[in-house]
Amino acid sequence: MNWIATRLPYRQTNAFTRIALDYIDQAEALKPFFLHPPSLQGLQKAISERKKTSTNRQVLVEQLRHQYVGIDTNEKVKQNIESLLSPDTFTITTAHQNNIFTGPLYFIYKILHAIKLADLLNETWPEQHFVPVYYIGSEDADLDELNHTWLNGEKLV
Repeated sequence: MNWIATRLPYRQTNAFTRIALDYIDQAEALKPFFLHPPSLQGLQKAISERKKTSTNRQVLVEQLRHQYVGIDTNEKVKQNIESLLSPDTFTITTAHQNNIFTGPLYFIYKILHAIKLADLLNETWPEQHFVPVYYIGSEDADLDELNHTWLNGEKLV
């Protein structure tokens, strides 16, 4: 069986809010709210700015090593963790907060997007290294958001 991959514009999915679509389209009205546009040029500017700040990379790597103790980890993950010691390594991070009624597919898409973007940037700028990171906001749960949902106009607790 042959598969053909196609790209579907975000607007055609009817799955995103207007503000999300305006951000992706870099609408003038939203430009005051973000430093760098969602583009390769914007990422290049963000990287230049990031290089001007200091980060305790040693603490980060030590914590990740500790968290991965006892987990059967492939070599690529180990290399990515160790590469975080270099000031020329950057993360492509995506996160998601717990919520009700979402299946695993959205999480998978977010993770795959981070991986693909890191791959693209590694090819585009080989003098730097990009590590995809997924953070589940399990410690950042807003109980006022999670303790209920709305269904057909009725609040379910």
